Amino acid sequence: MNDPVEHRFLYPPEKGLISACIVTRNAQESLQCYLDSLLMSVGGTSNLEIIVVDNESTDGTEQMLKENFPKATYVYKSPGIGITKGINTAIESARGEFILIATPSTEIIGDAIPNLRAYLLKHEQAGVVGPKVLNPDGSTQFSSKKMPDPKVALRHTLYLFGLIRADEMLNKYFLYNYDLDEPLEVTSLTMSLMLARRAVFEEVGFLDNDLFVWASDVDWCYKVEKSRWKQYFLPNVKVYHRRNSVSKKQPYANLLHYHRDLRTFYKKHFAERNSWVFNLIWELLLQMRLLLQVIRYLIMKNDDYSYY
Repeated sequence: MNDPVEHRFLYPPEKGLISACIVTRNAQESLQCYLDSLLMSVGGTSNLEIIVVDNESTDGTEQMLKENFPKATYVYKSPGIGITKGINTAIESARGEFILIATPSTEIIGDAIPNLRAYLLKHEQAGVVGPKVLNPDGSTQFSSKKMPDPKVALRHTLYLFGLIRADEMLNKYFLYNYDLDEPLEVTSLTMSLMLARRAVFEEVGFLDNDLFVWASDVDWCYKVEKSRWKQYFLPNVKVYHRRNSVSKKQPYANLLHYHRDLRTFYKKHFAERNSWVFNLIWELLLQMRLLLQVIRYLIMKNDDYSYY
């Protein structure tokens, strides 16, 4: 399955400019926190543009932006177009040499953005960089640093539900044991926050509109992996991410979108490689995972196994 929509930049690039592309929906407080931390991180430099795509917010987001971030470009979409399509809409309008993607649930720590940009400037082969993502309590929020496959997804599900312990396979993909501050080449980064060269999007394309949000970053990194560009995890650069602070407002829709994205990603990259028996087993396991997560949410009011 390939994205039938061809996305292109509408404007020529401006050297040194960072285009912060963000999609929001009824997340006024989180969005303001993210943008405040962004401006503090870049130090009020003029080499920043902010593009906010709004999916039908009714919480005063537009007024907040007018009052606090009057230079931001605001794009209101009604009906809402979803997260991935919204990000692509923002990227199309970007003028920057660098594209910054993050969620409203993110808060930037210190000089994170200048440090990420400095790494790209210093290393010509680096196309995308991402920081260490922390929970609000300072603990590490692990996400895959290697391109996952169905076996990893299965073991990760068992691990999340406490049925197995972390093993060598999971350590390899999630870097549970990586406690160094040295940059590390990886094949997958998270949309909690990533900074990329505009040139990478020009070469590999934009995000896949067939994915709502959950697998769109992994899918895009998959395309980057097959290109000439390299991706790096910079653990000495840090951001906070309040997991599910936005998606918890629509928990059931969140879980459905999450599992639909997993199915779409699997069909796109793995279904043709495997037998129909394996594909059927994987589909049954996916349905079981969704059922367990719905039950878990009904009991514990917690859907931390899908993220935004």
